[in-house]
Amino acid sequence: MKNWCATKILLFLICLACLVNAQTETLTNLQIVEMSKVGLDKQIILKKISDSQNNFDVSANALIELKKANVPDEIIALMLEKSATKREPGISNVSNQNSQISTFSENLPTNEAKQYSPAVISAKDALLNAKTVALEKSSLNPSRQGLEKALFKRKEWQKYNLTLVRYKQDADIYIEIGRIPFSWITHRYVFRIYDRQSGTIITAGETTSWGSLAENLAREITQKMDSVSGK
Repeated sequence: MKNWCATKILLFLICLACLVNAQTETLTNLQIVEMSKVGLDKQIILKKISDSQNNFDVSANALIELKKANVPDEIIALMLEKSATKREPGISNVSNQNSQISTFSENLPTNEAKQYSPAVISAKDALLNAKTVALEKSSLNPSRQGLEKALFKRKEWQKYNLTLVRYKQDADIYIEIGRIPFSWITHRYVFRIYDRQSGTIITAGETTSWGSLAENLAREITQKMDSVSGK
């Protein structure tokens, strides 16, 4: 009898632990893609999204990647809905951008948002008014020197007359670079360019390390800058 009671208590504790884990689990785009790839029924994935916390990236580029991975439209729509409900009313766009910044790079202090100004500035104005720029990396590659050299070689970069500084707290804008986790085959890297004072995301993009990562990034960065500035 005692053994039976002990077994029931153990089963209860296991079920409780599973329930707590399910409630605290945070879904990401990668997990949604993986669940779709292994053939889980669409309704199961929808139910999982509804019952779990999330940290979905619902930017335009991320939605394109989800579609390329053959994630059903209903699932993508629910991801958008769940992401929207996380945003509290009254929070400014700058606050949302600060939140995105804090999760993009592991080397960014959590109190970094305190230095941002509440002023709203357009991406184009932030870029054209900038005089100094810094590079921030959360990945080992590319080397800072390699990327600097690749940027300086491009005519598109030269026309902005930006002075490169070592630390982003001394820069008007900064470029943050990171590697997409688990992209062992595609070797994908992403970048974002921020206005340091307002936190405005000036532009963003991605590339791969096939060929020369530094040159690929320099090309994509300058092309995105030109798209924003209209130069």
